[in-house]
Amino acid sequence: MPEHLMLIEDDLVLQVSLSAMLRREGYTLLVARSVAEAHTLLEREHPIVVLLDLGLPDGSGFDVLSQINQSPARPLVIVTTANDSISTAVKALRLGAFDFLTKPINNNLLRNAIRRAVEHYRLRQSAHEIELLRAHEEAMRATARAAAHHISQHLTVIMGETQLLQEELNDPEVRSSLERILRATEQAAQTLADLRSARHFVIKEVQAVEPILDLHAAAGQNLR
Repeated sequence: MPEHLMLIEDDLVLQVSLSAMLRREGYTLLVARSVAEAHTLLEREHPIVVLLDLGLPDGSGFDVLSQINQSPARPLVIVTTANDSISTAVKALRLGAFDFLTKPINNNLLRNAIRRAVEHYRLRQSAHEIELLRAHEEAMRATARAAAHHISQHLTVIMGETQLLQEELNDPEVRSSLERILRATEQAAQTLADLRSARHFVIKEVQAVEPILDLHAAAGQNLR
């Protein structure tokens, strides 16, 4: 899937030149020519990298940079400007710019900057997804442990009552049935103990049904 870029540039010749080069590189491109157009596009589109000219006809590119930094998606910004002063570069980087290029723009430097930005964005997204997965797993563990705790309390009552009945009743068939109930309850209690102690959930596929938690595998991982 092509990477989604945004070019904010009011110089028509440079805009056409950069647009052609970036499309040849395989990127899809949004184009804005002013601060107002950039604000409107950024409210409805979600580019991953923005090429931002600081000298726009209706305001400063720094205003756009501030807006981008407040966006949840936070695309990476490569600032382009004819002003090569150190103070301008420092201000752009402090406001969150990923890179700073001076005009006239060297196309090879621009290509490399965009590639680095795209890779950085991908890594950032991957890290975010890993954090979400970890949070989801922790929520699953907490839910499973809470459920196991409540169920184990009921099983404890069942086992206690079953043992009392075994002591009180003399009928062999009834005592045999109670013994089976006791064994089944003990096995269920052990399964819950495995569930409560599992640090990782291991999924196994079962034909014709939804995937289920493989508690034996989870218990095995706890021993590693």
